[in-house]
Amino acid sequence: MTVANEAFIDELWRMARELFMPDHPWFKGIVEHRWSREQIVLGEIQHYLRVRTNPIFFGYIVTNVASERNYALMDIVMENFMEELGGEKTHVDIMLQMLDESGISREEADKADPAPGTLAAIEMIRSGCQNRSALEGISLLSFVEAMHGGPDGAAARVFKELTGHYGFSRRAAATYELHAEQDTGHGDRQIEAIRRYATDEDIREKCRRAVRLGLEAFNFEWDGHVQAMTGDRNSYWNGKTGKLELRHPEVRLPASV
Repeated sequence: MTVANEAFIDELWRMARELFMPDHPWFKGIVEHRWSREQIVLGEIQHYLRVRTNPIFFGYIVTNVASERNYALMDIVMENFMEELGGEKTHVDIMLQMLDESGISREEADKADPAPGTLAAIEMIRSGCQNRSALEGISLLSFVEAMHGGPDGAAARVFKELTGHYGFSRRAAATYELHAEQDTGHGDRQIEAIRRYATDEDIREKCRRAVRLGLEAFNFEWDGHVQAMTGDRNSYWNGKTGKLELRHPEVRLPASV
């Protein structure tokens, strides 16, 4: 089982690198200083619209692990849940610091129009965590969080540029500092759970589909940031060309239809 699961984790990492988060135009554009401060704030409003749903989908994973009586996963699920939603400030509270320093109230952000990518991400993540097992739920999040966290992850790269080149305060950019610190642990714990508990091909296939769903969903989220900041609601990053473009070619109906 160990050898099979090591190969399985390698397979999942190859899948994740097809949509390698630091290469997405949202993150890469900040690192390469292609976006303005005003555009970044527009993207962060979309970020908030998605992150405010964290209690919903984390709640589904907690409910599922309890109803399944999956005690092996309980500690991992609860540790992630408390890091996300416990303490004096939740991730939503920390996210709002960027908007607050940009003169945008929570009430104003709540009224913002979600971009298509943002809407897709919210629905995919929420339904994915609700309608799948707890192991599939953490699989959905695992490789995304692993790519987000760490000293060379997407969040750390963005935090450096936001507080350096763009001149945002550390308080305003704190959500990225937090993700850089916490998401490596989240991702590693969840990937280790997949390695330990995806014990047969049926479970591995469910985890494989959940990982793919998570990668696509969060990729749509970053697309939503860029859609809002550029005004182009029809553009998507396909993860291969490194460009933001239409994910699917235009379909033309026959003249007789």
